[in-house]
Amino acid sequence: MMNSHQNKWVLVFVLAVIAFFPATSGAAQIEEPLKAALDLHELGKIKEAIVEYDKVIKANPRMAEAYFNRGNAYYDLGANQQAIKDYTEAIRLNPKDAEAYYNRGNAHHRLKQEPAALSDYNAAIKLNPEDARSYVNRGSIHFDARRYDAALKDFSEAIRIEPGDARNYFDRGNAYLALDQKDDAIKDYDAALSRDASLADGYYNRGITYADLGKYDAAVRDFSETIRLNDKSAAAFYNRGLAQAKLGKWEDAVADYGEAMRLNPKDPEAPFNRGLGYLRLEKYDYAARDFGEVIGMQPKYADAYVYRGISRVYQNKDKEADADFQKAFQLNPALKKKLQPLIEEAKAKAKPKE
Repeated sequence: MMNSHQNKWVLVFVLAVIAFFPATSGAAQIEEPLKAALDLHELGKIKEAIVEYDKVIKANPRMAEAYFNRGNAYYDLGANQQAIKDYTEAIRLNPKDAEAYYNRGNAHHRLKQEPAALSDYNAAIKLNPEDARSYVNRGSIHFDARRYDAALKDFSEAIRIEPGDARNYFDRGNAYLALDQKDDAIKDYDAALSRDASLADGYYNRGITYADLGKYDAAVRDFSETIRLNDKSAAAFYNRGLAQAKLGKWEDAVADYGEAMRLNPKDPEAPFNRGLGYLRLEKYDYAARDFGEVIGMQPKYADAYVYRGISRVYQNKDKEADADFQKAFQLNPALKKKLQPLIEEAKAKAKPKE
């Protein structure tokens, strides 16, 4: 039978839930009007709290803490520019407030103003070098910008400060994986999962790493654990299907691709790979149907035409098969040299017409 078409593993780099939650006041003595505003804020009555913060600021325009907490309220409402204005005023009144820099950095990050966010996290770290959150958030910006070495350093600092936090190890594992240091990535995912066995993303990314190393049994176990914790993960079903296929477990692979399709019906890779699985299982009608579905989603997917054509060869539908091959080679002429032997093999093996 034919060789399977290779598809990339779908890796989800889900960084730790970044601590973009503004801090509340830490003052031991809080003036009564400010306390009333904070109480409303804590109850989730954000707009009412802002009204009270306004009153406090009007009565005492030099109270940095009032600007800081009103900034938190605006942040909670998604009014990031207003939050930035208030944090900026809080910093002007109290330049040594690390929390104000940290929270302003979060607001800048939300607005994708990365240089400003980095500047604020740098200032927060300088003022409070033992706050893991600033390292995590700065590291996430470096990671997104593909500055993986810098991200690695920041996540390592977060681990030094908070060695019990599973997500810090998970983040650093992602940085190691991005740097192609797979053994180190697995060690960090192991450390993350030993601290939080419910971390589905940890199992998932460790499964990806095992698959990259060719350890498909281990990958299947990790994807299965991901699915146990999150049975809505189309990517986990899809990747487990790829690993099952690598192990020659075609029935299991086909079932996993089917679940991936149910959960994410717009992804053409799952029906494409299920079609390959059906070809392996010699279920040519099902294979042709799946490749047809892929073509319906992506009419210029040349490989799908080739493999639907091969399916049709085995169905003894030579005219339709030749039309598919012609279309595929029109879309991608390089495929002809690559896949012509596969086509000839299929024609030679196909049952003769009765």
